[in-house]
Amino acid sequence: MGTVRQKRAAKNTNKNTRRTADRHRKRVTIHGNSIIKANWDKKLTLRQNYEKLGLLTSLNGESGGREKKMPDPKPTAANNSTEPKELKELTEDDIEEIKKSLGPGEGLIQRDDDGNVVRIIVGEQKTHDEILDAEVAPVEAKTDVVRALEAQAANAFHREKHQSEFETDWIQKLINKHGEDYKAMFWDKELNVYQQTAAQLKKKCQKYLSKK
Repeated sequence: MGTVRQKRAAKNTNKNTRRTADRHRKRVTIHGNSIIKANWDKKLTLRQNYEKLGLLTSLNGESGGREKKMPDPKPTAANNSTEPKELKELTEDDIEEIKKSLGPGEGLIQRDDDGNVVRIIVGEQKTHDEILDAEVAPVEAKTDVVRALEAQAANAFHREKHQSEFETDWIQKLINKHGEDYKAMFWDKELNVYQQTAAQLKKKCQKYLSKK
């Protein structure tokens, strides 16, 4: 018949032993880059390894699980100089730099000594094409692993993509009809049947004209 303890053990077959827990633990196996594989620490988590290597776990930022730190104030043309500028001394170039540093929905109110509003600078909403065309500032590598990865990427073989005869004829039709008006190319329902963006059309046209 068996004792009460034996019956209870037979009924509960799910034994959470250390060996069973280790079997279900997620193990990360590196199959890709040899540099990352050589510097990977199996005792650390994926996020800890990425932080040690100087890499990002997500390009879209963290969605939770960690304490958010307040970002540093954005440098503007008004506070970059050693001596603070007076409000009336701001040039148009300074105002444009401040607008670029402000995000959409953000603003800067400038007042005189009496508290009267002199100027309101509002951040402008960037279009999709402006975001794609914006130059990305180079970031200096902070770890040896990142420097090795950058050197490997710089020496990698890049296969050049050639435009087909059909694509060159299509681009020539767009240029003949709209010239350099890429927004008009974007809204052209007859020629732009694949609904490519103005930035994509501009890139294709510039590539075609450079090899013409």
